[in-house]
Amino acid sequence: MVLRLLLATKNPAEDPATRLGLEDLLAEWHIAREPHELKDVLSKGAFDAVILCAGQGYGLEELQLIKTYAPDTPVIVLMNAEIEPLPDTTPHTVEYVSTSRLPDGLRYALNKLIERKRRWELFESVPVGLYRSTPDGRILEANSTLCAMLGYSREELLGLNARALYLEAAERESLIQQAIHSDLSVVQRYTLQRKDGGIVWVEGYFRAVRDNHGQVLYLEGSVIDISEQARMEERFRALVENTSDLIYLMDESGTMLYASPNVGQVLGYNPVGYLQKPLSVPDFVHPQDRPYAEAALEDLVRHPGETREYRLRILDAAGEVRHAHIWGRNLLHDPAVRGIVLNVRDVTEEDRLRRSLEEERSRFKAMVEALSGVVFQMELRSGQPGQLLYVSPQARKILGYAPEALLQNPSLWWGNVHPEDQARMVGQAGPPGAVEVLRYRYRRGQSGQWVWLREQRITDPGGQTLTGYTYDATSEIEAQRALAEQEALFRTLSETAPALIVVWQDNCLVYANPEAERITGYSLADLKSRPIWEFIHPLDRERVQARGLARLEGRDVESRYRFRIQTKAGQTRWLDYSAARVDFRGLPAVLGVGFDVTEAQEHQLDLEAVVRLSKALRRSDDLKEMLEAALDETLAILDTSVGSILLYDPEGHSLEEAASRGWLVPIPAPTIAQEESISGWVLLHGKPYFSREFVADPKLRPSIRHLVPPGWGGVVLPLQAGSVRIGALTLAVAHPREITERELKRLELIGEVIGNAARRASLRQKLEMRVGQLEALRAIDQTINASLDLHLALEMLCEQLMRLPLDASMVLLYRKESHVLTPIKARGFRSPLSEIYRHSVPLGQGHAGRAALERQPVAVDDLARDPGFAPELTLREGFVAMRALPLLAKGELLGVLIAFTRRSWSLKADEKEFLEALATQGAIAIENSHLFEDLQRAKLELEVAYDLTLMGWAQAVELRDQETAGHTQRVTELTVKLAQQLGLPYEDIEHLRRGAILHDVGKLGVPDAVLLKPGQLNEEEWALMRKHPTLAYQWLSGIPFLRKALAIPYAHHERWDGSGYPRGLQGEAIPLEARIFAVVDVYDALTSDRPYRQAWPKEKALAYIREQSGKQFDPRVVEAFLALIDQDSSASE
Repeated sequence: MVLRLLLATKNPAEDPATRLGLEDLLAEWHIAREPHELKDVLSKGAFDAVILCAGQGYGLEELQLIKTYAPDTPVIVLMNAEIEPLPDTTPHTVEYVSTSRLPDGLRYALNKLIERKRRWELFESVPVGLYRSTPDGRILEANSTLCAMLGYSREELLGLNARALYLEAAERESLIQQAIHSDLSVVQRYTLQRKDGGIVWVEGYFRAVRDNHGQVLYLEGSVIDISEQARMEERFRALVENTSDLIYLMDESGTMLYASPNVGQVLGYNPVGYLQKPLSVPDFVHPQDRPYAEAALEDLVRHPGETREYRLRILDAAGEVRHAHIWGRNLLHDPAVRGIVLNVRDVTEEDRLRRSLEEERSRFKAMVEALSGVVFQMELRSGQPGQLLYVSPQARKILGYAPEALLQNPSLWWGNVHPEDQARMVGQAGPPGAVEVLRYRYRRGQSGQWVWLREQRITDPGGQTLTGYTYDATSEIEAQRALAEQEALFRTLSETAPALIVVWQDNCLVYANPEAERITGYSLADLKSRPIWEFIHPLDRERVQARGLARLEGRDVESRYRFRIQTKAGQTRWLDYSAARVDFRGLPAVLGVGFDVTEAQEHQLDLEAVVRLSKALRRSDDLKEMLEAALDETLAILDTSVGSILLYDPEGHSLEEAASRGWLVPIPAPTIAQEESISGWVLLHGKPYFSREFVADPKLRPSIRHLVPPGWGGVVLPLQAGSVRIGALTLAVAHPREITERELKRLELIGEVIGNAARRASLRQKLEMRVGQLEALRAIDQTINASLDLHLALEMLCEQLMRLPLDASMVLLYRKESHVLTPIKARGFRSPLSEIYRHSVPLGQGHAGRAALERQPVAVDDLARDPGFAPELTLREGFVAMRALPLLAKGELLGVLIAFTRRSWSLKADEKEFLEALATQGAIAIENSHLFEDLQRAKLELEVAYDLTLMGWAQAVELRDQETAGHTQRVTELTVKLAQQLGLPYEDIEHLRRGAILHDVGKLGVPDAVLLKPGQLNEEEWALMRKHPTLAYQWLSGIPFLRKALAIPYAHHERWDGSGYPRGLQGEAIPLEARIFAVVDVYDALTSDRPYRQAWPKEKALAYIREQSGKQFDPRVVEAFLALIDQDSSASE
């Protein structure tokens, strides 16, 4: 029932149920805060109770509103201090509850008020007058029915004394005395006087209510208005006196005039309201019997004064069919009655019992005759079997005699019982109510066949008769004997079978053979004393239990599967198990047969583990990724989450972590394999190491003991490839689990697989590293061979150095003249390189100076203690270790290579070899650079010598040709500038410079007569003069050094328009060097004094040059020349 509750409170912020501690109360809550809200809520619907939170001026007005708009609603006032309660004008008073008694006090008051209200509503709603009064007559309470019956209002009635309502006061006093002196209720008919003076006949119920001490508290009672009934009873008293059943009175048409009060008891009709509407015979007679009822009515009308008897089916108030035996008498002629009187007896139950008895008799007969055995009953005489009273028809088949023959001569039965069984068969009967079960041999009838009979007997409670049931049990007994033989055979097979055989029901074993005891190590008593699931391995328990219970319930599940059990010794055994549902002692059970396949299963699991591990190892060629995958798969196989793999370098006995999981991740691995660590001990001895509790193990390194959590044990085993130890595998399991010997064997197999795979991967990585190193050396060789730039070669060297596990590297060159080492190339430094290059190292000082002086490698593993020549730089960079290798070539010191690490030095042997090879390459690069510098220096000296020779030739030409002094120098310098202006490469400008110097060298082959002739030359002389470019070509072309300088001496007299000599070249067919020089040569000639003329002004010469653009000179060269002259003029200004 859901209560409808209203909470009147000044602070409704919280949930009402939570605030009042009534969360478990099934209620519909409403809240009102202000008076107008309370008035509105109360006017919209009724509530089971109102809870008013009073205090601080809140509550009095609200309580008055509740009593005004819901006077019948129970009210509970919650208060911190007493408030003045209002006068209570209803029978259900206001309840006051202190807030300190929440929630129990509130819950009690709520239940009390609601129950009081319900009682009041019931008190008011019953159609019976109810009242309560004191023994002296003061009326305490009266319901509305009583007020209406007597014509008073409730207030008027409560103001009266009960004596005023009785016509005779003595009658009330008699009733009171009966009630006071008796614990029973008093039921009496009497008369009461209404307010208007009328008389009311009532039937009253009256009793005294007492306290715990027996003192009368008040009188209470109920009254029913029977005024009309009383009048009718007076009218038909004679009729009532002539019947013993239901009495009806009807007229000749069949209309009912009266029905006796017990019509409600018999047929369920209300005696008071039964005849409030006209009823006739068809209204209560079964439809199928109505014609017969109408004929019976006519028969009664025709025979006045006679009693007629009929049987009809009638309908009760619920419409159910009732069987009635009716006696009717026509008293229409009787002035006192004037009607037909019917005496109706309900014989429904009587008819039902009669029919039931007949049906039971028929069923019993059919059942007895359908039984395969003989049912019999005999009388007992002094506890001994006597005369047979009944024998069922099956006696002919079971006993070989007809029932009639046995009833006449019981000895036909008893006399054929086997002599050895007769004493039991015909002996003393059991006590009354006791059931006896006998089994005896009997010779059947005329056949003389001996059979086994089983008989059940029971003596009736009076001990007068004995009833029994006998059947042929020959087949049953033979089957039992066969079953016993089979059971004996099963037990023999079960006890000798090489398999575990168990039977279980209700989660417990009920049978286990000796092999089950041997496999599990438990005794039969131990096996039966615990739930069967406790013997199953935890990882298989849920699966096996689900299948077993499904099998027990008869569901179709897999009947054969494998699972693990745990023996008493803590070992794990595998069973190949088959199950079937059987009946055991009348209840369903499961028969299980399991073969111990531990070895086969373990081998299979070994293979599966190897396959899984092999797949994991094939996922990557990277050694670290391989080992991480292998560790994950191994942890999955072992069903744990904590483990690690360390790689071992046998050359330096160093260890490196390859993979770790669980709480081993933050624990640093040992760097060296030593006896003092578990992993070191395993690698040095090549044996697995068990630890029940890692944190307490004496071989655990003290530095990591605080990082190991308690409650973990496990094993550390070596990873080997043949006899080569590759690393160590650590596996941890949480208590109470321990790694078994079988698991260790599997882990050793796994270790071999991981070791071989790691060995192959390591060799493959070493091969790849070797190839990489060879490629690096080849790259450095190619760089050295392709370029003579030392910086480029050393840059490649430092780049290849970073292939190694290094953090920084530096190359220092040895300066012979100052005996210092200066940095030339650095890599991996955090400081600016400009700062690095400032640190020159004197020979013999610091680690690098010592390596150079001693010409031996220097190794330092603790730079913090011995930082070397520049300690502030070393410490700022955070370097931990370094190696300094001298760079030597043919016994000569060339420099030093330094390698730094910001962690412990960890280069392996092959990496050390690679470092030394790179140092050798660095020495070769520096030596080649020095050789090239020497060659360049010799070449430069040779070129200077050549240039001096060429200048000598040019001066000789100037002296012979009487040229202006310095002409060759001037044209050479200006030609070089103009070539640079036009963007010629440096190499071409060098050849151009030499060509400018030698531009007139061919004149040495022109005869003095022609060359030094003061006047005009004739044609023949001009022909000789014009041969000097050809002569220059012939002289210089045989000199390889000057071959690229021939363009100017050979072609500087060619003209852009093709009118020049010696070959008449035109346009761009003329070499660019010759085109450039031609402009400069003419300009210098025009602006210089000659023996045969004065020098031209600069502007005139430039005008001539400009005018000859496109004729004698290349226009592009002219444009560049003019721009160059203009730039020089601006610069000079």
